[in-house]
Amino acid sequence: MKQYRITTGTVTYAIKGRDLLRRYGYKVKLERATSQSVSVGCGYSLIINGDLSKAEELLRGADVKILSVDEI
Repeated sequence: MKQYRITTGTVTYAIKGRDLLRRYGYKVKLERATSQSVSVGCGYSLIINGDLSKAEELLRGADVKILSVDEI
């Protein structure tokens, strides 16, 4: 199964997104984004497995600001 990194701008968005995705059955890991993986400040990333399009839909519907999405 593919794994994805969804980068958010703040730890608040990342925690909100993590909790939301876990409620929908996603296995989610939260980590601080390194300066190489994010070009705008120091963001936080959600590492997920599963349906990326559904995860993005859930996050955007909950007003979680997504800076980038990468397959890892």
